[in-house]
Amino acid sequence: MWSQLNRHVPADDPACSDARRRILARLGEYAALIVAPLNLRPSGATLLATSDERIEVRVSTPGAHVVLVIAPDGDLAAEVFFLRMLAGKFLPVPRLIAHDLTCTLAPFTYAIESFAGGAPLDLLDDGPLVRVAARQIGRTLRRAHQIAAPGFGRPTTSGRWPARGWSEALAAWLAQGEMPARAVEVLGASTMTTLRAATLEHPSLIVERPCLIHGAVEPARAMVTVGDSAQLEALTRPGALVGGDPLFDLAYGTLPRHPATFRQGLLEGYCAAGTLAPEQEQRLRRLRLLVHVVDTLWRAEGQAMARLAGEVAGMLGEIRGT
Repeated sequence: MWSQLNRHVPADDPACSDARRRILARLGEYAALIVAPLNLRPSGATLLATSDERIEVRVSTPGAHVVLVIAPDGDLAAEVFFLRMLAGKFLPVPRLIAHDLTCTLAPFTYAIESFAGGAPLDLLDDGPLVRVAARQIGRTLRRAHQIAAPGFGRPTTSGRWPARGWSEALAAWLAQGEMPARAVEVLGASTMTTLRAATLEHPSLIVERPCLIHGAVEPARAMVTVGDSAQLEALTRPGALVGGDPLFDLAYGTLPRHPATFRQGLLEGYCAAGTLAPEQEQRLRRLRLLVHVVDTLWRAEGQAMARLAGEVAGMLGEIRGT
């Protein structure tokens, strides 16, 4: 059962990191080693997803499924924190069953989570149902944001929060993958200076108290089931930032690349318990601009990259006009 999980990836495959290649070669052995102490009585195992950031294996038991999540490069400290903070809150997120951030049992961090049925929301074509599911995501986020976080950004595997403030956490997030240099190359030095002044360096983005955030809200990370309506089963895979300004989640979830029905439903669900104040609306615009730039550069899609400079100029104009 376990050996069929093993995958051979050629050493010269540039799409696969060395760490992921080594794990995939022995994935069955690692999965058996990790699952054994839990007495789950596994009856099957299936490789669900593999990337340099994340490997997922569904382990079937006589009564249910669980998911083994492995981080080939990086770690799962942010995800473990997010799920632990929401444990017992009766929100649609996976249940954390076990985890190891010390790399004691295996040469990587891992977590075992409950399996969320359904399909990713980005596979659903029905606009009204997407809007229904997005409303549920908005309500879920509103409740999650009531929970205080001990720091900004994300914890290390030892539980420390290195960032000294929200601006520092955002700057560290922006620095991933040499993002500032790529932004200068695409936008130009002058526009990048203006962008930083309107976002990272703007006083309106200062947040004194960090809250629990998801950090990567999008349809692909929401598992839903569909019948007469759509039902959110789980909001999965939190991002790199799990402590900070709640509006960051709204900025990420309302990126222009997401369907209009998703963006509309997300805001409707979030604001059902109370609309955003004018100063929050303005802060949201600045965060959305920053997130849009980073997201576009990260995905590096040709047409989106070509449009970015014009979009940034327009969004900066809208911000100056408020």
